[in-house]
Amino acid sequence: MSIKTSSVSPKARILPTLCLATTLAMLAFATTATAAEGDRLTGDDIRQEVWGHRVQGAMASGQQYDEVYRQDGKIEGDGYTGQATIVDDRMCFDYGDDKPTCYGVRRDGSDSIEWLEGDEVVGEGKLGNAE
Repeated sequence: MSIKTSSVSPKARILPTLCLATTLAMLAFATTATAAEGDRLTGDDIRQEVWGHRVQGAMASGQQYDEVYRQDGKIEGDGYTGQATIVDDRMCFDYGDDKPTCYGVRRDGSDSIEWLEGDEVVGEGKLGNAE
C-alpha cells in the first residue's frame, strides 16, 4: 500500500500570506483615515475633526453661531462658555442650563459639517482655525 502525499508549491503558500498582509494594511488605513464627505462622524472622528477648531454657521431656526471647541471639550463663544462631551457618536453641548443638547455630525465637504437630529439636518457650520 502506498501513501500519496501532496506537495504545496511555494507560490501557493505565499498567496494567503499576501492576502492577510493586504487586509491588515487596509484595516490600519481605515482606522486612521478621516471621514469622507457625506460620512457621519464617530465620536473619535468628532474629537479629531471638530474639537480644536472654530465652527461658524447657523442652525435651522436661523440662530447664527461662532464657537471654538477646545481639545478638552470646552466651548468658547462671544461672551459665554460651555462644555462639550461625546455620547453615542454625538456631540453634546452643555451651556450650564442642565439641558445638554446632542447632535450627530456629518462631513459636508472638506471644511463643512452638518449637525443632525436623527437623519435630519438641523444646522451647518464651517470649520476654521481655533485661534
